[in-house]
Amino acid sequence: MAGVDKTELVAAARRGFAAAFSILKDRTEAEEACQEAAVRAWAARDRYDPSRPFYAWYHRILKNLCLDRLASRKRRVADSETAVAMAASEATQESSLLATEDERRVHAAIEALPEDLREVIELRHFADASYAEMADILEIPIGTVMSRLYRARKTLKEALS
Repeated sequence: MAGVDKTELVAAARRGFAAAFSILKDRTEAEEACQEAAVRAWAARDRYDPSRPFYAWYHRILKNLCLDRLASRKRRVADSETAVAMAASEATQESSLLATEDERRVHAAIEALPEDLREVIELRHFADASYAEMADILEIPIGTVMSRLYRARKTLKEALS
């Protein structure tokens, strides 16, 4: 990759786990998605523009992959007689990750946010994205990132108090 080495790709995959988990709600599937996105990014390295932030490019690949996996999962669940068992299994996995009541409340409050506000919270606080990276990932101006982050934090504070 022009200007990007495998170490940076591995770091992006690790950093992207929170984003993948927030979409897929399954630890194993999120890990697999990060690995697959890294493989796809490596295969498409000739299309990477080194003048742009690498993580934003990788995040777009990862997000599209997660959305594809989610759509595929929904199709399988709709056709499956085990949909109830899968939902119970996912709920059990998620609840084991969100062990304390405070974590559950915070998670519920984040999930209740509108998608545009939830995205900035997840990118900033779970994926540790900078404002510039967030702007690039979301394809919005940095000022919009800052105002959405302010509104998201204010809404969360109100919901949790």
